[in-house]
Amino acid sequence: SPSLAVGIALLGTTWHATGQVGSVTSVVHRVAGTAISLSTAGLILFAMDVRGAITSFATVPWDWAAAIVCAGLAILCLNAIVAAITLSVHRRISFVGLLRRGLGVRVTAEGAMLSLAPIWVIAIDFSLVLVPLLGITTLLVFRSTREALERSHEAIHDPLTGLANRRAFFDQLDDALTDARPSVRTSVLIMDLDGFKEINDRLGHQIGDALLIAFADRLERCQPPDAVSARLGGDEFAVLLMNHVGERSVFDVVQQLHDQLAEPLVVDGFPVTVGVSIGVASAPDDALTARDLMRGADVAMYKAKRTRSAIELYDSCERGPQRGRINLLNDLGDALRRHELHVQFQPQVRMSDGAVDTVEALVRWQHPEHGLVSPSEFVGLAEQTDLIQPITRMVLHMATSLLATAASTDVKLAVNISARSLQESDFVDDLFRILHETRFPADRLELEVTERALVTNAERTRFTIQRLREAGIRIAIDDFGVGYSSFQTLRLLDVDRVKVDREFVQGLLTHPRDRLIVSSLVQLAHDLGLDVVAEGVESTALWDAVAGLGCDVAQGYGIAVPMSFPELRRWLSSWQDVVVGSPLPARAPAAI
Repeated sequence: SPSLAVGIALLGTTWHATGQVGSVTSVVHRVAGTAISLSTAGLILFAMDVRGAITSFATVPWDWAAAIVCAGLAILCLNAIVAAITLSVHRRISFVGLLRRGLGVRVTAEGAMLSLAPIWVIAIDFSLVLVPLLGITTLLVFRSTREALERSHEAIHDPLTGLANRRAFFDQLDDALTDARPSVRTSVLIMDLDGFKEINDRLGHQIGDALLIAFADRLERCQPPDAVSARLGGDEFAVLLMNHVGERSVFDVVQQLHDQLAEPLVVDGFPVTVGVSIGVASAPDDALTARDLMRGADVAMYKAKRTRSAIELYDSCERGPQRGRINLLNDLGDALRRHELHVQFQPQVRMSDGAVDTVEALVRWQHPEHGLVSPSEFVGLAEQTDLIQPITRMVLHMATSLLATAASTDVKLAVNISARSLQESDFVDDLFRILHETRFPADRLELEVTERALVTNAERTRFTIQRLREAGIRIAIDDFGVGYSSFQTLRLLDVDRVKVDREFVQGLLTHPRDRLIVSSLVQLAHDLGLDVVAEGVESTALWDAVAGLGCDVAQGYGIAVPMSFPELRRWLSSWQDVVVGSPLPARAPAAI
């Protein structure tokens, strides 16, 4: 009886939907969709004169086979249509796009199960003995289908937070723009967590991941009901907002969302506060395509981070330089080819006699449109891509070739190295090749690495550093004291020098605790046979303070600002005249 079959199917659907979803409306939608699709399939069979038992025929008639196929296709299509209508109304996004993707998934999942239905009918009519065998086959098909659906789900969702990933978000945004209605304003929000890197470095990646999960959960709870959220990567999230004309302004909606997201998060039982910078771009005023809309929101978010404002709209960025992160990454590859990147040098001087000990090579980017771009804006981006390798090689080659021509043969060269470079299998060989080409002595080269770089893949890092030190290359720990594993780093890795972060040095004159911390760090380093460099020495008072604590070398704007190589040569020559005859080694040279 078709009515009995539909009734049993509705009972099963009701039981399953009640257990899977909490909303009564969603349960009704699922049960109604099943009733419509199965009833329509039954009507198709009746209309095509399919009556009686299929086993009454010696072979299955072609008209029956066609009717069965049509009924199955009707079930697939109607289920996809009902689901697309429900989601389209709820999220206010394109019905056509939802139907296209939903139909593909249903053909894979429901199609495999529906193809077994005629076999079940024939088996039951023939003999119930076949039911257990078919049951095993059906279970195996069901499990393989479910695994395929899980893989399909993983392809469009972020594995850590469960939110949609970048690919899925772009699809949703394309659908929203394709089906744009005059009464709906489509906006993209790109948000970045402020201070996440520091939390990740100091508390560890486990706490960092827990923080991202907690933030994603709050984002889904606080966003408007028809919004779609995604994790684009790292600590960057996006929201697709559909706002009806005449409702609250987009800025008011975003402001309310920001206030809720900025509340402290409970991570592993204790509260953690992170700021959120949000950039907003809306169609059609700011852009018409998904890519341009994302680019506009990224530009606005980047401005929010630079200006330390919570929210920035793209229309406020159009009169100024649009230095969004996507823009910078696109331009950075061209900058290498056009030789827009160059190297400047900042001296480090010994505190015992004021002589120049080392010069640090610093990469700079002279952008043709935006002018001088700060390293803090592009180096971190390059480290997340393969661009950091050619940039590092360029700095090493340029700095060693220039300094090899310097008059002084005892001044060392310091170059910053990223974690990605230390993990690269051919980094050491490339470095040795560069030193051979530029004829720069290995014992005059010092590589500065952060604590985070040193503890990333510690075994690989230890092997790389061992090869470097065997060749005479020195290793310095940059920004010492601000990481979360300083003592572990000193215990496991053989290094030559530590650089006390400028945050501690700047606080020596005003914060007694900073003075105690720096004093302890200097004593520990000296007990281990390491040199200590004080960063951020910008006044005579700071020079005297770090000298009194026993630091060996000083660096900062009070001594010299980063300069080009011709300026460095002149500075080195004049500096010798400044320090000659200094009566007290612990006193700052007259130029500071």
